[in-house]
Amino acid sequence: FAFLFASWRNPSSQRMTHEVRSMATTLYDAPVSNNGARVRMILYYKDVPTTEVKIESPAKIGGLKSEKYLEEVNPQGKMPALEEEINGQIYSIPESDTIARYLGAKFNARSGPGDFAPRAGTQLAVLADRITRHHDIYLASIQGCLYKATPRLQPFATFGTRADAIDEFQQQLIRLERFIPDDIKQDPYLLGKQPTQADVALFPTLVFAERMLPKFQKTFCLEPKLDSWFKFMTSGKDQVATRIYQEISSGLDAWEANQRWDTILGAGIIDTKPVTIFDKIISGDIPADIVYEDDLCLAFKDINPVAPTHVLLIPKQRSCLTQLRYANDDHIFLLGHLMSKVGHIATDLLGLESYRLVVNDGSGACQTVFHLHIHIIGGRALLWPPG
Repeated sequence: FAFLFASWRNPSSQRMTHEVRSMATTLYDAPVSNNGARVRMILYYKDVPTTEVKIESPAKIGGLKSEKYLEEVNPQGKMPALEEEINGQIYSIPESDTIARYLGAKFNARSGPGDFAPRAGTQLAVLADRITRHHDIYLASIQGCLYKATPRLQPFATFGTRADAIDEFQQQLIRLERFIPDDIKQDPYLLGKQPTQADVALFPTLVFAERMLPKFQKTFCLEPKLDSWFKFMTSGKDQVATRIYQEISSGLDAWEANQRWDTILGAGIIDTKPVTIFDKIISGDIPADIVYEDDLCLAFKDINPVAPTHVLLIPKQRSCLTQLRYANDDHIFLLGHLMSKVGHIATDLLGLESYRLVVNDGSGACQTVFHLHIHIIGGRALLWPPG
């Protein structure tokens, strides 16, 4: 199995502590982790005792970003991660899919429901892999849009905004439906009478989605076959699913208590300001002399120009940007998009060689419409300092 593992350490190494050398197989995880829950479900279904696989919080060795965890467990600083001693060597196994497949193969023959290591080339193996890979590539990669503060520069995979990522997450849930056999109504699990890697990968993520999508004014709605399965999994008839649901929910309750979503755009931060004339221009209710338009922004001529050329560039979705001062990391992509279009609008479309950009912030700066807008002004000599 050596090819499965990211790193190994000889137990006799001087930097190995006695605690690690004498350890049982350890899964570093936390109840709120949906990726870790995927692994825990296999252990629970197969009734693997803690004497064989011990579940520990990363805090036990200093936390995900501690030197010990980064050097000895997972250099990415993520969970879940598994440590196991095999033939005198301690292997560190990161990533939930790798861990789930390893433990699935190791414990599959044990009593307890679930076929977590179907023979390669069988229909069950192909169907389980198809659903699992769809989850890992198209859902797990962007699920952070539901609960994370926006990472800088590249917010959520290839999606520039949280809203776009959430929309894509919902679309991928819909696309999952085609991979579920039509006889799901007769069988309780996704692929038959026993849970598989597909069930344990998908269920914890849907527990997240059920709790989090409504925070963004989105409906948690599943297609019929997936909905039937999720209702079974949350009905109390599957004790492992019930246990996982409770574990994740307790972790999410703690996140709620810590006000995790209070500062996230679209959840705790919602645009409740009145509609402006710009919204009516965007909707087409009020005509405007439009110079440029794309999916994210609109440029049109100012009806009260201060120069021969005076154009306003605005985001189509205000997203709480009534004023520039309210910009946060969630707006990085949108603001960058606006600025990246200025040169094309000013030089290519308006024929300006020189121009000035102005953003008024607040009534004291002569802002009269509270929807972020950039003035593109040119066509005459512009003095400095401006008045």
